[in-house]
Amino acid sequence: MGSNVILVRKALVEISGSRRSIGVFRCPECLVEFETRMERAKVMTGLCIPCANKAAGKKRATHGLNNSNSRLHVTWANMKRRCLKPRGSEIQKYHGVTLCEEWMSFEPFMEWSLANGYTDELTLDRIESSKGYEPGNCRYADYNVQAANRKKTDKNTSGHVGVSWDRGRWCAKVQWQKKQIHLGRFKDLRDAVRARNDYLAAHDLPHLRA
Repeated sequence: MGSNVILVRKALVEISGSRRSIGVFRCPECLVEFETRMERAKVMTGLCIPCANKAAGKKRATHGLNNSNSRLHVTWANMKRRCLKPRGSEIQKYHGVTLCEEWMSFEPFMEWSLANGYTDELTLDRIESSKGYEPGNCRYADYNVQAANRKKTDKNTSGHVGVSWDRGRWCAKVQWQKKQIHLGRFKDLRDAVRARNDYLAAHDLPHLRA
C-alpha cells in the first residue's frame, strides 16, 4: 500500500458466493471513511472518489502549463528576466522593477495565474507601474485595459494623461478599444481635464484619471 493509504479495518465478506477481503479506508484529504476491496489497496491513491476526481481535475487543468514552451511558462520566464537580467531597451524601462520572492519559482506563479483569470488571450499587467511584480499588484488584462492605463509620455506638456496642447487649445481625448474619442478643444486646461474625467466616470472606463 502507498504511504497515503490509511487502512482503518478489514473483514471477510461473501460476494456472489465468493469470500472477499474488504477494507475500510480513511481519505487523508477529507477524513471520510469508505469501503473497497483489499486487492485495490496496492494501486489506490488512498483518496475517496470525490477527492480523487478533484485531484484529477486539477492535474488536467495544469497539464502542459509547466512545460517550458507553454505560453504561461514563457510569460513567467520573460517577467523574471526583465527584473533580474534586463537587456537592450528593457534596461531603462524596467530599471528598479522588482520580482517578489514567491514568484521566483514557477509553481506559485502558475497557481496564482489560474486562480486570477489567466487565459491565452490575456497578458500579465502591473496595476501600478511604479511597483514590482507581486500578487497584489498584478492582473491579467486585455489590450484595451493595458492601453487605458498607460501613463503620460515625456512629450506631454499638460501634465495630465489624455490632455495635450494643439493649435492654441487644450485637447481632451480617450483611447479605448483601439479607437480615439475626441472630447473637445478648450481654452482652459482645467476644462479639458474635467471633460475627460467626467467622460471616464460616465462610461465607467478603467483609464487613469487626468
